[in-house]
Amino acid sequence: MAYTSHTLDDMDRWPWTLSNEKAWPASGTTLKTGLTQLLARAAASGIEVAWNDAPGVRVSSSAFTSRARVEAITADLTGSEITIDGARLAHADDAWIPDPHHDEVVSRTPGVIDDLRLRADPVAVNGRELRAELAVTHAPVEWVVVRKDGRLLGSAAPGRDAERRVAGTFRFSMSQEDIAELALSLAQSRMKDASRWTASLSKLKLAVVPKGENRFVMTAGGAGKVFFLPMSARIGLDLEVSPDGTVTIHRATAASRSLLSKLLLLPLRPQLRELAGKTERLGDDTLAVTDLALDAADGRLTVTGRVQAR
Repeated sequence: MAYTSHTLDDMDRWPWTLSNEKAWPASGTTLKTGLTQLLARAAASGIEVAWNDAPGVRVSSSAFTSRARVEAITADLTGSEITIDGARLAHADDAWIPDPHHDEVVSRTPGVIDDLRLRADPVAVNGRELRAELAVTHAPVEWVVVRKDGRLLGSAAPGRDAERRVAGTFRFSMSQEDIAELALSLAQSRMKDASRWTASLSKLKLAVVPKGENRFVMTAGGAGKVFFLPMSARIGLDLEVSPDGTVTIHRATAASRSLLSKLLLLPLRPQLRELAGKTERLGDDTLAVTDLALDAADGRLTVTGRVQAR
C-alpha cells in the first residue's frame, strides 16, 4: 500500500470539511479516506510514513446501523518506516486542528467504536525497530461538529462510557539501546535547530535492570557540550511497577564524573530526594490500568497491560 504526502495550506489540511452539520458522523469510507489523508499530511509536521507493504487503515461500518456506531477502525503500520524530524515536530503548529474545547461547537452526537486497533509489529522509527499494539473494545466517542474560520469541520472526542463497557490491552516493546538512540537522534535535531552552537548532545544511554519482583533500576546517562565545555550526567531511579497500575519511585539519584557537571547537578539533588516514595497511578477517573507488567530481559524493554472502565 503506497500513499504520497503533499503540501497543503493549513486551511486544507483537515480532511473532514462539511457542507452541513447533518453530514457528520460520516460514512466508513469517508472516515477511512480522512484518516489516510491525516497520516500522509503528518509529513508537514515532521512525521513521514513510508507504508511499504503495510496493511494500512481499515474502517468497517454497517448500512443497517447508525453512522454514530462504527464496527471497527484498524491502523496497521506493520512493515512501514516512520521518519521523525525532531526540529520540525517541535515547531509544528496544531492551530489547524479543530478543538471542541476552544472552537464553537455546533453539534455533538454520542457514538461508539466497537473495535479500535493500532498495530505496528514491527515498524521502523528513524531506522530503529519498535513493536506496539493497542486494542480497545466498546470505545465511547462523541462525533463533534465545530465551526472554525467560518467552516464546518467534523471531529471526534472521547465519549462518556455510561455503561462502563470499555476494555482493552496494550503492548510496547523496543530494544533499550534503540530507545536511547532514537531519543538521541530526536534530541540532536532539536538542539541543533534551537541552540545552534551553544549546546550539543553526543551520547545517550539507557539501562533497565530487574532488581526483584516488580522492582527495576533504571539508569539514563548522557554526554555533550555546553559552550564548548564537556558535560556528562547520569540519573538513576529505583522503581516498582505494580500490576494494579501504580508506579512507585523508591530512590532517585544523579551523578557525574565531571566536577563541573557535579556542581550543575547540585540544585537537582533536593528535587530527586523529594521523589523518593512518590507513587503515581496510571489511568484517570474513568479508565483504570490493570495487569501492568514491565519486562527488561535480553536488553529489551517491554510494557504490557490492560485498560478497563472504572
